[in-house]
Amino acid sequence: MSASSRAAGTEMVIFGASGDLTRRKILPAIESLRRRGELPAGFKVVGAGRTALATEQFRETAGPEAEWCRLDYGDPASYRALKELVGSSRTAIFYLATPPATFGSIIHSLSVAGLVKKGDASRRVVLEKPLGQDAASARKIDRDLAAALDEAQVFRIDHYLAKDTVQNTLAFRFSNSVFEPIWNRTLIESIQLTAAEEAGIGTRAGYYDQIGAVRDVVQNHVLQVLALVTMEPPTSFDPPAIRTAKLEALQAMQPIDAGEAVRGQYLGYLEEPGVAADSRRETYAAARIVMDNWRWDGVPIYIRAGKALRRRATEVVIRFRDAPHLRIGGRRHRGIPTLLVIRIQPQEGITLRIGAKLPGARFEMVPAGMSLEYARLSRNPLPDAYEHVLREILAGGNSVFPSGAEIIRSWEIVDPLLSTWEHEGHPEPYARGSWGPGAAEELVAATGGGRWLNPGEEPGTTTD
Repeated sequence: MSASSRAAGTEMVIFGASGDLTRRKILPAIESLRRRGELPAGFKVVGAGRTALATEQFRETAGPEAEWCRLDYGDPASYRALKELVGSSRTAIFYLATPPATFGSIIHSLSVAGLVKKGDASRRVVLEKPLGQDAASARKIDRDLAAALDEAQVFRIDHYLAKDTVQNTLAFRFSNSVFEPIWNRTLIESIQLTAAEEAGIGTRAGYYDQIGAVRDVVQNHVLQVLALVTMEPPTSFDPPAIRTAKLEALQAMQPIDAGEAVRGQYLGYLEEPGVAADSRRETYAAARIVMDNWRWDGVPIYIRAGKALRRRATEVVIRFRDAPHLRIGGRRHRGIPTLLVIRIQPQEGITLRIGAKLPGARFEMVPAGMSLEYARLSRNPLPDAYEHVLREILAGGNSVFPSGAEIIRSWEIVDPLLSTWEHEGHPEPYARGSWGPGAAEELVAATGGGRWLNPGEEPGTTTD
């Protein structure tokens, strides 16, 4: 196909197109946008990688108009065939679904081959997490990007930020005047964030045994969501203002103390295909986050993430301070804990759990809930987060993408913990289908957080 015949179209070049992420997430999202008629006219997918894959094979998963280009990531000369395929397309998007160690060589080769040019907004680069292995490698990636591109041409993916529930957290906090005045240390007792997966690592040992729970989930998804929950009101809802507010929240988070963190490894992990028999890689991580600012001073904040847990659930639980004790019939009642639960997945929504009197003659308090379910706000199923991500990239928008400074600060928060774990101790084993190692419960109890509030559990009443 000649360059002139492609001049009016939009090309998405996917590096690592033969990989698991492309098959499971990127291509299905593209197909969904295609069915809805939301792709630009002349949109084409080009797979690029080191695999000797025939175009006909790639088209079996990517569609009848897709093309495959074999190249060497670090050899700009091998990009000539790719340049011919992309031609003078109106928009070219280079999606790096590859390990972070390849980012620098791909960005350099794209620049040398003339496929990207600094300041040309029609040439965009997308990077998948994790963006580096630590703060030092993240800074190098940022330098490589800055040498070849303007910041407006760079899209750092954290697909959690594109989930409707996460996006609506801002609207919930800042458009409902009843909540913002109480969103601080005065009335909030604790915050817990859980990112739990029911499945183990499956066939991803080659990736996961090098990464672990902290790099895979905590450094990106978990800290980004926590930043949205804890940040100060932005000056506007424009992307730069939201990024600034998130960065300030991340800067207030102190580096995680290994003495206030727990790592675990599910029983059977060492028998998973591809996992080293002596692997010390964590499949579970829990930690206390300390925020050094006025709003959250002294508030216990806990995060946890893991594989092979009891159920798949990502949610934030905000516990408000208990009301004064009630004396009823000569007995003191503690009442019902007031909880605000932001459910990111599954069954996306927000629930306010309060105490209410049980109907009848006796004065008996029971938990009750006021719930917003996002699925009921739309006649159509909620789109996958990757659909929203791709829609933003195609439009050139940046509202759901973190800045490079946010990425680097997130690494600074977890780096001391990772360094300690690399050199000391072993993860605590935990049973598949549990909520993780027992030490995680001890961590919360010992640092003033009471206990973990597990997804699906209703708090009850207690009496003295």
